[in-house]
Amino acid sequence: MTAFSIEYEFEEIQLVGDGLMAWGTATLVEDGDGEFYVSEIQICGKTFNRHGYGSDQFFSSTNKDIFLTIAKQIETSQHAQETFGEALGDYRQGDPDRAHDERRDYQAMGWL
Repeated sequence: MTAFSIEYEFEEIQLVGDGLMAWGTATLVEDGDGEFYVSEIQICGKTFNRHGYGSDQFFSSTNKDIFLTIAKQIETSQHAQETFGEALGDYRQGDPDRAHDERRDYQAMGWL
């Protein structure tokens, strides 16, 4: 089973002091308790992950530091928590027509 995840766009995350800010997209993944963690961050086409690997697939302590600095701010952000909670609630609520659609599709494929 694949964990629930969403893409979360962030703006003005502080990297260093008041001057260096980051904008980009983070992948928020459900941790199993209705909460989330950041699994990946993209800034200007470069990908960062928790293990310190970037788009170039080489480990770098700088990549790891950038990831951890941004991830910590997102994971404690009220806005990110609310956004993720709403998306997870919608996902868990489901589509009432889905069971009907799946049964119809399965019958058409001869699986039922």
